[in-house]
Amino acid sequence: MKILIAPLIVNAKADATYHFTRTLCDLLSSRQHAVAISTSRDNSISTASLYDAAEPNEPLFFTREKYCYEEWMYGCGASSKDYLLNDLECIESAIDQFRPDIIIVMDRIAAVIAARKKKIPCVCIVNSTIYRTASFAVRILQPVNQVLSSEGFEQVFRISDLYDYCAERVVFGAVQIQPMPLDANFRRFGTVSLQTELYDDPKGIYINFSEIARKPAALRKMIIEAFSGAPYPVYACIDTLASEKVQNIHFLASHRDDVLRTASVCIHDGNDFICDACAKDAIPQLIITDHSYGRTSVALAARRYGFGIMADEDELSVAGLYENYRRLVSSSRFHENAALIRDEVISLGDFIDFHRFLTNRFKK
Repeated sequence: MKILIAPLIVNAKADATYHFTRTLCDLLSSRQHAVAISTSRDNSISTASLYDAAEPNEPLFFTREKYCYEEWMYGCGASSKDYLLNDLECIESAIDQFRPDIIIVMDRIAAVIAARKKKIPCVCIVNSTIYRTASFAVRILQPVNQVLSSEGFEQVFRISDLYDYCAERVVFGAVQIQPMPLDANFRRFGTVSLQTELYDDPKGIYINFSEIARKPAALRKMIIEAFSGAPYPVYACIDTLASEKVQNIHFLASHRDDVLRTASVCIHDGNDFICDACAKDAIPQLIITDHSYGRTSVALAARRYGFGIMADEDELSVAGLYENYRRLVSSSRFHENAALIRDEVISLGDFIDFHRFLTNRFKK
């Protein structure tokens, strides 16, 4: 099959959508599918052909907190009329050149519209926060509905209504982490990755920060002060920081799946992909959140089901970082609950099951 993936990647090579896209490209291409992605050149992936995408620009004077999906999309500039029209041109050009059999969409409104226009089956990857019913200003959806009207399609009251026109909706993750509405029509899989055996001797800490509103140099200093000289390795991936080694601390230039699975504890800022990876390998998590859209739900799940600790970004400090780490490793409860989540992930299937679903559902 020829598969076009259309993701909305806000932080180049750092956010959850990029990591989901990279994993799908690598695994689908290894199954002899022709894979292409529509995104910026900053997010190129070696296992997929690259087609241009429009670049969203944050709107001026939008200062409201982003508590729901529609506000987040608007705040990213991903639902403005100019962006949607430009992106629609990019997606249609990619379709005309690549001629995909199916399109996999992550937060790309124009890709759903283009798939309907071209009558190409579309699979939308969703998460539980998309379906939250928080209120938002009516003007936020006006550009989306204007573009839909210009293409002869129905108006929507929420962006999730648009995804209902896709052939399938897919969610990755255990029900405890990604609880979905009872009336939502979707397919669930435990993980986007391949399930592997647990690492024999997990040790140390894996840290991944890409959303925290502090300078990378300040985060680097905090990690060094908290964990320098400890008798265990610390691997830290902080957006824009180069790789280096400071005593037992290894700063990574990019996220490493193979390193994460060797850790006994993971500290991150609410990244859905990192949470997914920890869940499949039963790794307790310390999740730093600012209570905005996209970072809060997994932190609340960790606290509710006891597989991790939720901490407030405003209170992030050297002492707090170390003390929360000590809480995670000093109690067997977190490891036991993380193991229960892993059991749920295994029962729901991994990429092999997702691939079987794709090929059976859309075979010619």
